[in-house]
Amino acid sequence: MAAQHVGRLIGWGMGCILAPIVLGSLFGPRWVAVGIVLATLLTLALVMWLPRSAHAAFAAGRFPRAARRYRILASLAFTGPRERAAILSRAACDLGAGHVEAADSILGTLDAATLSASERVVWLNNRACAALDAGRDPQAALALVDEAIGMRPDVPAIQHTRARALLAVGRVDDAIAVLDAMRTGGELPTALEAERCRDLATAWDRKGQRAYADDYRNRARLQVR
Repeated sequence: MAAQHVGRLIGWGMGCILAPIVLGSLFGPRWVAVGIVLATLLTLALVMWLPRSAHAAFAAGRFPRAARRYRILASLAFTGPRERAAILSRAACDLGAGHVEAADSILGTLDAATLSASERVVWLNNRACAALDAGRDPQAALALVDEAIGMRPDVPAIQHTRARALLAVGRVDDAIAVLDAMRTGGELPTALEAERCRDLATAWDRKGQRAYADDYRNRARLQVR
């Protein structure tokens, strides 16, 4: 894998060097400068713009768009951590879009034993989400997300997964407490806030509190306008 990343880096560097030379030989010396500018802009787009735009699309709930960008990032990553981060994010996009089998397939390509602590947190959370979305054992999903929470208790998205698992096992009051606490750190991304409100509506419905449930359903609808 390391050799593959080195090969990508060398290939990209050679492309950045050769592109100005080729343009200059075809169209004249002025095009050397054009080639250098283009190579620089493409490198900046890969390193800076593409990751940020992928994250922004995911936070806004535009999962297919985010998945395409993470796919490009994974295929062009120069290091193992960057490639694994893009793969994990792409799996999260598939989960967000309702493509559970695709997400399971992507997560299955990663060896959990080789993941760093931060990567394992995301992997555990994604596996728990996939189990819940597929209607598999909710207790197993809760165990996965509890392990993730033990390493990163401060991540709202992981807390949300835990609340979903708590709802699935019938611990409604615990789920409401977690969902309410998610906003203590500030505003949430639009898509996550909409999901939080929908889950609170479900929880209050189960407690027979129709007015609370309707209020949260309305809040969810306002988030996705």
